[in-house]
Amino acid sequence: MVRRRALSSLPLAAAFAAFLSPSAHADPLNKVGSIELGNVPGSMTAVTLDYANQRLFVLEASAGRLFVVDLAASKVTQTIDKLAAPTGMARAPTENRLYIGTGDGKVAVYSGVPLAPESGIALGPDLGALQYDASNERVYLPFGAKKFAILDATHNKHWNDIRLDGRPGAFALEEGGTRAFMAAVGEKRIMIADRDGNKQTGSWVTGDYDDAASLALDEEAGRLIVAFRQPAAIAWFDLTDGSLKGHADACAKPGQLLADSSRGALYLTCGEGTIEAFKRDASGNYAKSGSLNTAPGATAALLVPLSGRVYLAVPSSSGQPAEIRIYDPAS
Repeated sequence: MVRRRALSSLPLAAAFAAFLSPSAHADPLNKVGSIELGNVPGSMTAVTLDYANQRLFVLEASAGRLFVVDLAASKVTQTIDKLAAPTGMARAPTENRLYIGTGDGKVAVYSGVPLAPESGIALGPDLGALQYDASNERVYLPFGAKKFAILDATHNKHWNDIRLDGRPGAFALEEGGTRAFMAAVGEKRIMIADRDGNKQTGSWVTGDYDDAASLALDEEAGRLIVAFRQPAAIAWFDLTDGSLKGHADACAKPGQLLADSSRGALYLTCGEGTIEAFKRDASGNYAKSGSLNTAPGATAALLVPLSGRVYLAVPSSSGQPAEIRIYDPAS
């Protein structure tokens, strides 16, 4: 009888030990809330934050619609429709302006609370995503075949262009320096430009990796991280010389890379319906640390560096309304 009781206690002991041990598959983020957006069947492609007024902007590209979400009230307070095939957006906080690239070759401009239209900026066909540079109050975006446009957010005008030797795709702006890193579409390289000198300064080869979906900078570790589709992986490059330092398998439908440098964490949203998490080690390499189930097509996201909070735009699916899911770091 004693032996039988001892044996029967082993599964319980093992389960208890597993509970106490950290799981390799533990969720890397904790869901702390959500905000319903209503019926949004199309893809949501960009999310940005108005920290001062606690507003979240969510862009639904397929319907040409912008949602303005009041974070304090946890609800949508404004929608802007009839945007012509929007390509991305960026917010200039000093002037309280929101810039939205459109398929008709113009950048639509809005400002204030609530948002009201201002004079737009005509650029030309084939606009890309937008990013704001706080160091010089400018907005950058790819446009045309081989150009990188610079908008002056202070005076709300097209200021200059950086001419490139390739077609720019996904890009990232260095905060601790003046470089812009741009994937060369259809090529296995990353183009480098100097934002002070307004010119391309070189390029880095990416080896066997092609079709970059997203770029992120972990400047604390001296790394440029790129999510590739072919093959499906993330790879990281030394910011000093561009050398390939390592890689890790990743999802086949990469969305957006989010680098949380202060916590040594990296997140990749995936069109399959997951967020893959990677952890940086002391040598500046990354290993997968977990995965979180989300929803198919949920790739547009925003990370708030100070808190590590992540906002994920989730489209409508299976009769469920679209929503913004809010996550905090698990540890």
